[in-house]
Amino acid sequence: MKLLYLNEHLSCLNYQVKSDAGFVSYKLEKGDIYQIDNSKSACGLFLISGEISLNLGMSPEIRITQKEMIFIPQNVEAHIEALIASKCILLFWDKNVNACDKFFLASLPTRKLTTDIGNPILPIKRALMVVLDSVSSYLEAKLLCRHMHSLKQQELLLVLKGFYTKKELATFFSASTGIRQHFERFVLENYKKVNSVKEFADLYYISERSFSRKFHSCFGESPYKWMQKKKAERIREMISDPQFTLQEIAVKFEFSSPSHFTAYCRRLFGVPPSQLREYHEKQQE
Repeated sequence: MKLLYLNEHLSCLNYQVKSDAGFVSYKLEKGDIYQIDNSKSACGLFLISGEISLNLGMSPEIRITQKEMIFIPQNVEAHIEALIASKCILLFWDKNVNACDKFFLASLPTRKLTTDIGNPILPIKRALMVVLDSVSSYLEAKLLCRHMHSLKQQELLLVLKGFYTKKELATFFSASTGIRQHFERFVLENYKKVNSVKEFADLYYISERSFSRKFHSCFGESPYKWMQKKKAERIREMISDPQFTLQEIAVKFEFSSPSHFTAYCRRLFGVPPSQLREYHEKQQE
């Protein structure tokens, strides 16, 4: 299908050549590997034909076959490998959905997802395939109007609401919850073992930049600030515990000298460590 008046479309401010949200289509040959850049928004993956292996940085990899779909949360490292010749459509979700859609998504059940998460892969039902086929036609014809992407996302959400149960959709979107909880658990179980953001990223087997993006998305602040807060909490807890000498605490947290440790406590707690210990001892009397 040929798009008429292409130059008029290209000159329009709403013509979307590159954007953080909207639909894109990919054709992959067997063995092709593609990394999804979902650093700006979450992504819906719709496999129109073929078979792929999806690696989300977790074991085992997820195998997706023709006419299946999965939701990929923002900032989760995602790689696709085509097991056979395949075609997929990716929807990078526009966060500015209308109030009706926000209300519906918020109404999806969230309880017991960790114990009864089910399969996050859903079939692409006939009504949804009709929407995706039309999107594919528009993309192939280079009809890349920003409004087309927005309207088609709304239509897709309408079909999800109309032809999938709330339990199915809760399971579909629970991929975000499940992966988030997996990362949170990793952080809480390992932060005491590392001394820097780089060590933390290496332990998770991803780059420091990717780790920082993922961490900020999950915890709402940079890993450095979060680790400094946790360090201060641990130091204060150990100061309040008489079984540790102040020298032992300073050595454990690698302060270069007692004066450096004292300056640190003054800056964070307002008093030197000896005075802070005296305060806690009086509290226990």
